Amino acid sequence: MRTRHRHAATGVIALALSIIATLIVGPTSATAATATNNPDFSANVMAPLEVSNWTEFGNQLATVEAYGVDAVTVDVWWGKVEAAGDNQFNWSYYDQVFSAITSRGLDIVPIFSFHQCGGNVGDTCNIPLPSWLWGKYTGATLNGVTLDANGLKHRSEQGNYSNETVQGWATQLVQNEYQAFTQAFVARYGTTYATRMQEINVSLGPAGELRYPSYNSHDSGTGYPTRGALQAYSPLAITSFQQWALAKYGTIAGINAAWGSTVTTITQVQPPSNAGFFFSSGDYRTTQYGKDLIDWYNKSLVDHGERMLDTVLAALGTSFPGAEIGYKIPGVHWSMTGPTPRAAEVAAGLIQTSVDMYAVNTGRGYANIVGLANRVADSGRGVILHFTCLEFTDENFAPQYSQAKTLVGWVGAEAGRQNVKIKGENALAGGITSNGGWDNVNQAFDTYPYLGMTVLRVGEVASGTGATRYAQFIQKYRPAGSSWNSLYVRGTNNSWGLGTPMTKSGDVWTATNVSFGSAANQRFKFDVRGDWSLNYGGSGLTGTAVQSGGDIAVAANTTYTITFNEVTKAYAATPSSQPPQGSSVTVHFAEWQSATSYSIHTWNGISGTFPMTYEGFINGRHWWKVTLANAPSSFGFTFTNSNGNWNAPDRQYANQASTVYVLPGSATVSTTRP
Repeated sequence: MRTRHRHAATGVIALALSIIATLIVGPTSATAATATNNPDFSANVMAPLEVSNWTEFGNQLATVEAYGVDAVTVDVWWGKVEAAGDNQFNWSYYDQVFSAITSRGLDIVPIFSFHQCGGNVGDTCNIPLPSWLWGKYTGATLNGVTLDANGLKHRSEQGNYSNETVQGWATQLVQNEYQAFTQAFVARYGTTYATRMQEINVSLGPAGELRYPSYNSHDSGTGYPTRGALQAYSPLAITSFQQWALAKYGTIAGINAAWGSTVTTITQVQPPSNAGFFFSSGDYRTTQYGKDLIDWYNKSLVDHGERMLDTVLAALGTSFPGAEIGYKIPGVHWSMTGPTPRAAEVAAGLIQTSVDMYAVNTGRGYANIVGLANRVADSGRGVILHFTCLEFTDENFAPQYSQAKTLVGWVGAEAGRQNVKIKGENALAGGITSNGGWDNVNQAFDTYPYLGMTVLRVGEVASGTGATRYAQFIQKYRPAGSSWNSLYVRGTNNSWGLGTPMTKSGDVWTATNVSFGSAANQRFKFDVRGDWSLNYGGSGLTGTAVQSGGDIAVAANTTYTITFNEVTKAYAATPSSQPPQGSSVTVHFAEWQSATSYSIHTWNGISGTFPMTYEGFINGRHWWKVTLANAPSSFGFTFTNSNGNWNAPDRQYANQASTVYVLPGSATVSTTRP
């Protein structure tokens, strides 16, 4: 539905010139840069949409970890995990992905991807939503609407249905599906990776973004750089609009008075029958009907986001206690000036037109959607807003009328104004393989309160310009000399590998139960990044470490606690125990929770605590092992980990075999791997 208003040509021209002049001035600097040395700063990479080359993926992870990347974002596809049937979850692929990430010292940022893979820019795989979903809700009723086979889908102004996500007007009906998925994720990984989830992102729309599928492939002629298409034409959407209008104005008469319309029944209240005219005439921003429609459209999207985030938060409970919750809005940076200013943002549902779209105190129209973070901030977890297109520049000319760089500033400034934690992303993979793209990213961080970067994707920053510039970016905002994010003991104890990461408290790093073998010339050094690019050595068991110094000699057959102060460079290797004499026994243990290290604690024949090495993901479990050289034929043992937790009960080795296997929570000592 629409009401027509004619404008004098001179008025239209004046308005257009006024808007363009406003944009050319550019954004006003709001909250200053806050990333440098900020403890909340993070540098992450995105995994491939679906890993196919595991060797290449592993090599890429090792590269980015070495220069300071913190975590890897992984799409956890609903359509992949629950493809077999309702409540039939298959996590085997993610067992392998998460193991590959954490084994290289990186943390995980899972995206609960309640959207289709396929049909968006950069999509390299096709993973639709679970096929059983659509039929399950056919015949269901919500708000007086009985759903048909397309009842869960967005319907556009062109009459087309989108398969990419469940429409927000149906969230109330299907939120139990999101809850069940989250609970199953917790059941699978809540113990194993309890401390390895840096953040949990929730997909709130197509491409994982809180928006409508306004420029997606189900419609014709709606992609970049057009205005897109309204997605407000499903029966559920129309009913929602009617209920919203009646609630706002009270009666049909009140609606007519506000809109200048002549409707006689609520069913005549409809979205615009000619959406092209709705935009080209300016009705979307100049008439009360248009501003009301867009207010409802924007509010419906944000309400949907809040409902989904609340559902996931409730299902997570206290699991992954260190993980913040995140959501993403896209940089719809085109059609910002020109004949239909801000139209693409409007069609995507991102902004309101009832407010001054160029005022600081409205977030240039983004106040509502940015403020979603504060609507769920009482969850007890930090809430992070992610925003894309940080690598782009402005191209304010036909046909794109793009103001990408300006938009990055607007949204960043509004996040600062509302005290919302915001992190950035690049929109297209190629954007961060050029110096120009990285220059724009750095400028955004230098000017606005962006606190972290997630790079699309890991392959773009594993070599070449992308790797060089990302490493420099991390060094700039988290200088290695003032705050390290990793430190390793590397020596004859672990064949000079990365098997002995240290843990940090304040400025002091510690590694306990570091056992050296019986061969002569036992020694070690400290490696900051895991690639020897910044390493420290010394002389004697205590002292001040020297950059690129010599190996530190230690005694054979001795276990040490090793410390290192990253500020003063003081180190110490303190003997804690010596291994016993007897016969050799190898003990394998399946971990019960994710930790950076495991140790075996022994008594009655052996007295001491000895570090274990990570063996791998085998038979559906993560295994650790240790060989006790010259052990006696009988001794007691149990296990502890770097989280400070012990695994009961006590076990007894009674000469079962030279290699034994133990499961968490079980006293049984097996001679074959379970």
